[in-house]
Amino acid sequence: MMGDKTILVIGATGRQGGAVARHLLKEGWKVKVLTRDPDKPKAIALKEAGADVIKGDLNNPKPLKLFFQDLYGVFSVQNPWITGLEKEVEHGIAIADMAAEAGVQHLVYSSAGPVKPGTDVPHFETKVKIENHIKALGIPYTILRPTGFMELMSEKDFVPPLVAWNVVGKILGDDFPLTWVACDDIGAVAAKVFANTKDFEGRTISIAGDKKSVAMCREIYKSVYNKNPFRVPAPVWLFKMMQKDLWKMYRWMLSDPEPDDIIDKTRQIHPDVMNIETWMRKSAAA
Repeated sequence: MMGDKTILVIGATGRQGGAVARHLLKEGWKVKVLTRDPDKPKAIALKEAGADVIKGDLNNPKPLKLFFQDLYGVFSVQNPWITGLEKEVEHGIAIADMAAEAGVQHLVYSSAGPVKPGTDVPHFETKVKIENHIKALGIPYTILRPTGFMELMSEKDFVPPLVAWNVVGKILGDDFPLTWVACDDIGAVAAKVFANTKDFEGRTISIAGDKKSVAMCREIYKSVYNKNPFRVPAPVWLFKMMQKDLWKMYRWMLSDPEPDDIIDKTRQIHPDVMNIETWMRKSAAA
């Protein structure tokens, strides 16, 4: 029974981890979440939904080993934009090591995606290091590779007027097809992986719900909101100076786009994965 098994979710007050925790709770799992601040509104909401909220800091991992005992699974995700690249690797490896030491039955690591060696994209190269470490441990694992978040077009943290609606189109071209996924669907896929571990053990799974250019997304936005998305005109050279890592990522994507079958493969796992219009209308209603 899922109710007898416990999953520890790292990053549960973030977008991906929060979605994973919500889907696991909805499907009857026992869920523990690790956070530095249990008094955060998102942590409180998870506790009210039934999660066991644990205070801990991955910068001091030794005391956390206790919380890895008697777990069925661990969901691991890091945010290098908050921790920095060096800490991203340090935390990702520490989580995998504690999971292996505790004999956790399945580790699900959320990477990014199309991660591969030699891209020269800093936040891709760090994930290669974490992926390789997980594989070398010999523990049951699944690696998820979400594509670009649909939330890049809406949430203030991502500064969509500058990034999604301005410089992305300038770097790639307004008609360049991009793959997108809603963070909620990452949570749905992760929950399905934990529920069917034998089917997904040792696999690397790319996740996408739609493939649309910036121009197409702009038209969908206009049909949903009856207005064009707000844009901040800024030159690419300024974005490159401020966000060289992301600039390198978008430039690299020009030479290595995601395969066309990625959405169909995602639907085989999660048939209800949202496309841009579905996600945008759901966001507008909310």
